[in-house]
Amino acid sequence: MAAAGTALPGPRRGDVSTAGYSSGPVASSDDQNCVPEVAEIAIERQLMSTGMGAMKAGEGNAPVIDMLSPSCADDMWDAANQVGFFTVINHGIAESDIEAAFAASQDFFALPREAKEQQCPFVKNANSGYEFMAQIRPSTGTPDQKESIQITARAGCMDERWPQEPKGFEDLAKGFMGKSHQLAARILDMLEKRACPKLTRGTLAAGHKLWAEDGQCTLRMLHYPPIESPEKMPENYWRAGAHTDWCCVTLLYQLPGNAGLECAANPRAGKSAGWLKVDPVAGGIAVNIGDMLSRWSDGRLLSNLHRVRMPTPEECAPPRSRYSIAFFMQADKRQLIESEEHEPITAGDYILGRIKSNYAGAPARSGA
Repeated sequence: MAAAGTALPGPRRGDVSTAGYSSGPVASSDDQNCVPEVAEIAIERQLMSTGMGAMKAGEGNAPVIDMLSPSCADDMWDAANQVGFFTVINHGIAESDIEAAFAASQDFFALPREAKEQQCPFVKNANSGYEFMAQIRPSTGTPDQKESIQITARAGCMDERWPQEPKGFEDLAKGFMGKSHQLAARILDMLEKRACPKLTRGTLAAGHKLWAEDGQCTLRMLHYPPIESPEKMPENYWRAGAHTDWCCVTLLYQLPGNAGLECAANPRAGKSAGWLKVDPVAGGIAVNIGDMLSRWSDGRLLSNLHRVRMPTPEECAPPRSRYSIAFFMQADKRQLIESEEHEPITAGDYILGRIKSNYAGAPARSGA
């Protein structure tokens, strides 16, 4: 646990690989240097210079949408066009499945750091594995105060890197990813007609496969360690700095009582509603629009800004952990994202551009 008023230690040498992340069948480790910086990164950098990323959240919560309602698709479109963040209920994923995923997550993070690094080392060219305080957001310039394990559903990606503890982790994670993928595909189908009217129906969902040779969908289990005296932490430190997600849509699972997630409309929308709370809703899953869908839709939908604030002094009496689980619906590496506003780019190259912006300052080690 960190001493009062101090940031937790950042990544150690060897935490993050700098090997190439190839979107095509063949690439050298230097190919990542040829990928241009994607435009969306500039938005996150502006949050630091304008101060928007640190603004205090107001009262109010993101909309709640009932997926059994006849107006679900319309309600979802309206929410996606306003703040870009909403919570779905009656979504079809059993509460027992969510509880089991959180139990596995908590058991994994309870292991010593060395055991987690040994069992599932982070490999940058696979965008997967265990990381500790390694992610530095362009909006803050400081490491997120969290640890996470990322599981990328690409053939061979997790070979010899599946955690051996807790027992049954691999089977549970794969099963939970399958259920999350089905729900994310339903949401894409509901948004596609208006978001991407030129696409053949079903194109979005079909471009996101699990365990294909170029798959990029990712499950990320997150742990925000306890903080004893958050009021003594530097102002520019966050549990997760303000950012947009790289994917098409994100499903975010939260535990009751684990407040701290906040969202805001993308600055490109020209809205000034500020930051809203996205507190856990019983039986609900938070959903947000990501950069890939924003680009694919030519801005008909805009990705949502979100962050995880530091706990309040009241939430630290006593200090406690915060847990969440995210499923990122990221298009397959060779999937071409075409739009009128931007040059065509493969989803693999797009993800590479975002990895470079978030991990550029981390020390290197040999890739796998």
